[in-house]
Amino acid sequence: MNAGVALLVVLGLVASLQYWRGRRLNLTLIRELVRQMEEALQPVNKNYTWIGGYVGVVAEYDLKHEVYEKVKGTISLLPHHSLLYFPISLLLGRRDRVYILIYPKRKLKGKAHITRGKIKGISQASFKDTVRVKGVVLQRSYNSKEEAEFMTKIISRVKDPSSLEDLAANVEENAYYARLRIGRGDISELLRCFIATVN
Repeated sequence: MNAGVALLVVLGLVASLQYWRGRRLNLTLIRELVRQMEEALQPVNKNYTWIGGYVGVVAEYDLKHEVYEKVKGTISLLPHHSLLYFPISLLLGRRDRVYILIYPKRKLKGKAHITRGKIKGISQASFKDTVRVKGVVLQRSYNSKEEAEFMTKIISRVKDPSSLEDLAANVEENAYYARLRIGRGDISELLRCFIATVN
C-alpha cells in the first residue's frame, strides 16, 4: 500500500470517528436542552422539527399560562460531526446557541433591545443608555422604557447575565426574543424567570 492510499484510509477512519462522536455530542446536547425547556415551561402541546441533520432543532410549545401563550426555541449547534466543516465554523465565529421567542398574550408596549455588545439595526430608538447588572455592562436601546425595565428585571434574576447575548421586545412578532450561548442551566433559568415575572 503506497503512502497516498494509506493517508486516504487514515483520513477516512478519522472522519468516520469524528462523525459518530460529533453526532452523539449534538444529540446529547439537543436532548438536554429540550429537557430543560420542557421542564421550565410544562407545555400542554409540543412539536419538534429537525434542521440540518444533526445541527439543530426547532421546538414549539403551547402553554397554559396566564401571561404567555407559546414559546418557540431554535437550537443551533456547531457541526461537531463534520471533520472538514467544524474547524471552518469555528473560524467563522459560529458557536452553539439557542434562540427563543416568547409570545405574551398581551400586546407589547413598544420596542426595546438589550445586549452585551454594540446594538445594530435599531437606529430609530428614542432612548439609549447603559446599565450594569451583576457586574455585566448592558447596552439598552428602546422606545418603551416599560419594556426595557421589564427585560432588565428578567436579566437581573438570571444567575449569570453574561450567558445572555441579546434580549429584545420584538413588536413585529409581538414576542420577546432571546439569544443565548449554551451553558449549564441557562435556558431553563431564563424561561423560569419569564414565567415567574409579570409585566
